[in-house]
Amino acid sequence: MSYKIRDSVLDEIKQSLTRPEMGGILGIDNSRIVKKFCYDSTGITTKTQYIPDVQRLNSILRQWAAAEIRFIGFVHSHPKDKEKLSSCDLCYAKEIKEKCSLSEILMLLYIPDEEKFIQYVL
Repeated sequence: MSYKIRDSVLDEIKQSLTRPEMGGILGIDNSRIVKKFCYDSTGITTKTQYIPDVQRLNSILRQWAAAEIRFIGFVHSHPKDKEKLSSCDLCYAKEIKEKCSLSEILMLLYIPDEEKFIQYVL
């Protein structure tokens, strides 16, 4: 089952993730509507890899929890010829899903060159 994502969140993602291998976290309330995005401005990005700043993002997640916003997953950008999750993406998603005791995790890919979003719910 997919998630609805607010247009304002999609716009914020488009403005923040301007090239491949950038990312951030996504949050929902009690609905299946993604209402929050936090750009990982301090994560490590290279031409082939995005490594989240876990310490900073965990701090954001604590703030969200206090406001009754629940972490549901990640968004990260890929080049236009990579419209599928990589094996590393899948391993990372599985690990986070287990550690956070999530029944499912949303992995949203964004292709900046095409302004295209692809949802994966694992």
